[in-house]
Amino acid sequence: MQNYSTDILIIGSGPAGLSAAIYAARSGKKTLVLEGARAASRLSLGYELENYPGFISINSNDLLARFRDQARNFGAEFVKGDTLALSLTMSHKYVSTTDSFIEARAVVLATGKPFAKNRQIPGEERLLGYGVSYCAVCDGPLYKGRDVAAYGHTPEAVEDVWILHQTGVRVHWIPGKPKDPAALEKDLTKAEKFGIPVYGDAEIKEIAGDKNVERVVLNTSAGEQSLDAAACFIFREVPTGPLFEKSGLVMDHKQCLAIDRFQRTNLEGVFAAGDVTCGGLQVVSAAGEGCVAALQALAYLRK
Repeated sequence: MQNYSTDILIIGSGPAGLSAAIYAARSGKKTLVLEGARAASRLSLGYELENYPGFISINSNDLLARFRDQARNFGAEFVKGDTLALSLTMSHKYVSTTDSFIEARAVVLATGKPFAKNRQIPGEERLLGYGVSYCAVCDGPLYKGRDVAAYGHTPEAVEDVWILHQTGVRVHWIPGKPKDPAALEKDLTKAEKFGIPVYGDAEIKEIAGDKNVERVVLNTSAGEQSLDAAACFIFREVPTGPLFEKSGLVMDHKQCLAIDRFQRTNLEGVFAAGDVTCGGLQVVSAAGEGCVAALQALAYLRK
């Protein structure tokens, strides 16, 4: 078991966590980035990113490498491990991982928004980044003029269906089983008005394709149906897990970490940034939140 002591511990190594690391390490504070052994940033999938300022287009993995190199250049250290336990209520914070014990004066949580394995659709993980997406704003423009499937019926999912439609994507909407059937009826009427095909009695059985998404297999009341699609956008509320709640952190109604406008959680000296807060769900907004979280952590350490 390896022991570490640091000024600022950043849990997560995506754009939010690495931006926080850049600011924290550049300030001269001892900074440790805890990278999940299993959960890598989605940027590591290596897709083309066209909406990050300063680049007409950049491979997401290349951008992630630039973030990492910059953080290392300022002195940030990296250690791999999956968080097993958190103790965050005292002035010094303690984190146990699979093979290390870390003590920190301040913590920035930037773990991303993981999806539950037991809720995955067959083919979802294999084709993630190759047609499977969780973000209409990010990836919708890539499929302008093409047929895609959109799955889910939360308020956010409905909004993303309209975003895809307005982007010029030919959306086939599979709402699944809604929590609010009355709201679904209203949304179905709106979808029909805009010419969006809706598969109201269907559930996705499989997302299929060789190297990229090619079709979505549906289970319907009339039997199995295959829908040709170049992508499958999945919109679902995903619990972050009991670990944060057990440590005393407050979650909101969407199971996202509750923060104020300064990225502060309800626990003193604990901040959060990126998709774990369910903010903009964009690389640029995650990076901005990471910056704010680090600046607030530095201010906390100066008290």
